[in-house]
This record gives sequence, structure tokens and C-alpha cells, in this order.
Amino acid sequence: MGRAAPAEPFFLETADGPLFCLFHRPAGACRGALVYLHPFAEELNRTRRMAAVGARRLADQGVAVLQIDLHGCGDSAGDFGDAGWDGWKRDVAAACAWLRERMGCAVGLWGLRLGALLALDCARDPAIAAERLLLWQPVTNGASYMTQFLRLRLAGELLQEKGEKSGASTDSLRAQLRAGESLEVAGYRLAPALALPIDALDGSKLVPPCPVAWCELTPAPDRPLPPAGARVAAAWREQGVKVDVHLAQGPQFWATPEIEEAQSLVDATAALWDEVAPLAAQPAAPAPLDGQAAAGSPRAIAFSCHGEALYGVLDLPSRPHGGRGVLVVVGGPQYRAGSHRQFTLLARRLAAEGMPALRFDYRGMGDSEGEIRNFEQVEDDLRAAVDRFMAEVPGLREVVLWGLCDGASASTLYAPLDARVTGLALLNPWVRTEEGAAKAMLKHYYKDRLLDPALWKKIASGQFDYAGAARSFFQLAGSALSPRRAAPGQEQTEQVQKAEPAPLPERMQAALSGFRGQVLVMLSGADLTAQEFGDVAGGSRPWRDLMAAQRVTRHTLPGADHTCSQRPWQDQVEDWTVAWLR
Repeated sequence: MGRAAPAEPFFLETADGPLFCLFHRPAGACRGALVYLHPFAEELNRTRRMAAVGARRLADQGVAVLQIDLHGCGDSAGDFGDAGWDGWKRDVAAACAWLRERMGCAVGLWGLRLGALLALDCARDPAIAAERLLLWQPVTNGASYMTQFLRLRLAGELLQEKGEKSGASTDSLRAQLRAGESLEVAGYRLAPALALPIDALDGSKLVPPCPVAWCELTPAPDRPLPPAGARVAAAWREQGVKVDVHLAQGPQFWATPEIEEAQSLVDATAALWDEVAPLAAQPAAPAPLDGQAAAGSPRAIAFSCHGEALYGVLDLPSRPHGGRGVLVVVGGPQYRAGSHRQFTLLARRLAAEGMPALRFDYRGMGDSEGEIRNFEQVEDDLRAAVDRFMAEVPGLREVVLWGLCDGASASTLYAPLDARVTGLALLNPWVRTEEGAAKAMLKHYYKDRLLDPALWKKIASGQFDYAGAARSFFQLAGSALSPRRAAPGQEQTEQVQKAEPAPLPERMQAALSGFRGQVLVMLSGADLTAQEFGDVAGGSRPWRDLMAAQRVTRHTLPGADHTCSQRPWQDQVEDWTVAWLR
């Protein structure tokens, strides 16, 4: 089997608004066609890399794949809080119709996690007429899944109340939804039109009208399908459904805090098409997918870095801009939409204020090709993105880099190398060292804990883990108080410089000093990464002089977490950014 061409990004117009899509053309003769349905909320972020890897591998096997972002998700139109289950089913129907017309064959559905439950519900729709289902790690019970999601809300309330129970429960949250109220959960506004239908779905009763390939990861060899999944598969087989279960070993990539790949899952999936004969019907010559976006509309773009395809979305203002654009630099494990779509919403706000904004995935991130890399290896990716930004927007003269966490660090290290970059907007920059993290934890976390009444209630009630707390404290203290590296002698300097680079805080300070443009620093008040940056910035004379310079603007957002997950925090970050850019 040959290598498929790079995927083609475009926006599919629907009655509910444009949907972002990636179309993977099959290599050689077509063996099938699948519409990919992504997981829910933050699981979409964590699984984006695996979905891209799987889609490319299937295309290499001769399977056409259309990846879509559902309404209110990723790069698609709308707000998550306005999304509903019926609207998502309309999205699936529109995507299937597009792919069926383009490929001239029947279409199947490929769902991951909650996307698999959506696929099961859609498969029975005659307008969709799914010819097969490919389920990756399927959620089979909507109520159980919704309970887990609502617990994130309860955990957030517990943190805000500093350990005091709020009296809320998942039952009381469901009552609010049934009363017509929306809920804010982990940065997402959850509407009843989405939550209640999910809550009512039972996979065992969604009997598929077509064959099913069920692919699931297990933590160890020879582990069977978990009992809940086995019961659903057995119920389907009793109804005459052909269900093939394929087990593989690998990490729970939808739940890990860093980007993970489960190559065994991709291999098992690709093998399903090894013996499938090419389809008799072949598609006609393809027409162009997407023309130039109108002013005020997003544009899906693809460009190359060292021969590997990178993908992004350009948000354009509806009126002429002033020659300045914003390039959002993404840090892992997010991709260009950001946690709770923060980068998508930021870009839309900037475009509404008259400034073009480009978000993209560097190599190995999100939809883009290439091997996984870290923020210190993306200089060429950033240069390619600035080049494409300038080419896409006539009259663009200068670029501001906007980054969160290690995206902010990557922006800082790159800025002095490109004269087209005239500004840096940095949210909670990453300057992490083991020593710095330990000091920040001791200084901020433990001091706050000592002033927390809930801690003293635990101590008084005998519920406090003295031994565990002591171990944690002394481990941190050891890291924080460990001696620094001795400065090398003159004869050792060259050898040390070759062996390892300077610590990240030193390189960040040197880069910011060498950059002559304007700098905006925004720090969250309840984020350890931000607190560590604040300690570093106040810990030496060069850093203090730098942060006191007239060209540096600094803001602190009390109470905010690392990604500014609550809408008022997100709005404040956007307001600061727009005011500073003006």
C-alpha cells in the first residue's frame, strides 16, 4: 500500500454553521470511507494527535477518512454552550452526505470515546445509513459518563471552598439541568440540550444495524474486554449483530496529561483493511475543497515545514487591519483550539477587533505531521508559520506572538531571531526547573495550606496524614535546598557548554533581553507555573530590571487557574490582550 497525500483542511457549510474538516484521501484504490467523531470536552484535546495518526494510517490502507469538529467544538462554528445532541447528529448526517457524494460509496462511522456513543446513536438514522462502525474505546453508558464529567464541577467547587463541602451532588446538578439551567464544568458551559440526551443513552439498547469493529486498549496482555463492554457486545450479538473485538496494549491516551500514542491500537485498526478488496465504484475527479474565505470568516490552511504538513486556522477581520497580526503559539498537550477552546475564542475576539489571528499545530502536535517534539524544537515551525501568515494576509507588516505555558516559552526563545516579530503576549510562561518548582510549592502552596481552616479541621478530627505530609514536605525541601551546580573552571567551560545548555530561566531572560519589542506578561494568581515565573522574575537583578522596563506590561489575575478556565478569567485575558495590542 502506498503513502496517502497530506490531508486537506476545509470548512463544510451546514445549516448550523461551518464545520472544520480534514479530508484524508485514500492511497490507491478506495477500500472504504469513514467519518471520524471525536470525544467530549478535554478528551478532544488529548486525543487529537492519536486521531490524526490513525486517520493517516487508514488513508495509507486505502480508506477515505473525513475528520470533523462538531458544532461548538474545536474550530467549528458556535459555542460549546449552545451545542445539542440533535445538532451533533445533524452534523454527522451532513458529513456523511459530503463523503458519500465525494467517494461514490457507502460510508461508515469511526467514533472515539463519547464519539463512539454518538456513532451508535447515528448509525440507526436512515439518512446516515452507516455501512460499518469502528469504535475506539467506546463509552457505552451515557449516564455513567455524565456522572464522571459532573464530578469535575464538584471537584472545582471543593477547591474553591478550600476543602469545605458545598452540599452539591451529581443528582442536584442533574436537577438543575432538568430545570433548564446550563452548568459551567471545567471551562465548558454544558447545556441541557446536550447533557440530558447523553444521560439517557444506554449502549446495550443502541443495537447497531451494521457490523462493528470494537478496538480497545488493555493495561496488560491477555486481559479480556472489561465487564461493562463485554455485556454490551454480548447483547448486540444476541440481536444478530456481527461484533469483532480487537484488544491491544497501550496507554490511556484520552486521559493522560501529556500527549501519548498507542501505536498498537493504530496497527490493530489498520489490519482490519488488509484483506478488504478495493471498491468497484471509484470517485470522480475531485473538485477543489475550499475557496478563499470571505472577510470575517475563518480560513483553513495547510503549509509545509521540512516536507511535513502543518495545519492551522486563520481568523480574518471583516474590516481592513492595521498591518499587525497575532500568531497563537500552542503548547502541549493542547492543540490549536486550546483547553476549553480558549485559543479559538481568543482568535475570534481578535478578528472581531480588527486583527487577523493564526493558530496552528507545529510538527507532531494536533493534526500536523511529524514526530512529537517539545517547545525548544519548534524554531523552524514558527518561521514557516510566520512566512505563511505574511503570504495569506496582504499588507501584514508585523506579527505578535501569543503563547500560554511552554507556548509562551517557545515564543520568547524565537522572538529575537525574527525581525518581523514586534511583540510578545505571554500567559503563565513556563520556566520550570526542579529546584524552582520545589521552591514555588513550598512558598505558595504550603503557606496557603497553613492558613486554610479546612486543614486545621482535619488535624483536629484526626483525619490528617502526618506521615505522608512530612514525606512530601522533606522531598520538596531537599529539591529546593539542593546545592546549585558549581560554576565550572576556565578549563571546564567549553566542555560544560557542550554537555548541556543553560537552565531555561537563564535562556528566557537572555532572549527577552535581546528582544526589543513590546512584552505583555499575564499571570494567574492560583497557578504554580505562574507563581514559579513570578519567583524567577523577582529573584535576580537582571530579571527585575527586565520586568521593570517600560516596554513590559504585567498583569495578575487573582484566583485564576493555569488555563483561565472560567469565562470571566478568559474574558479578562482577552481584554488585556486587545487593550495592549491597541
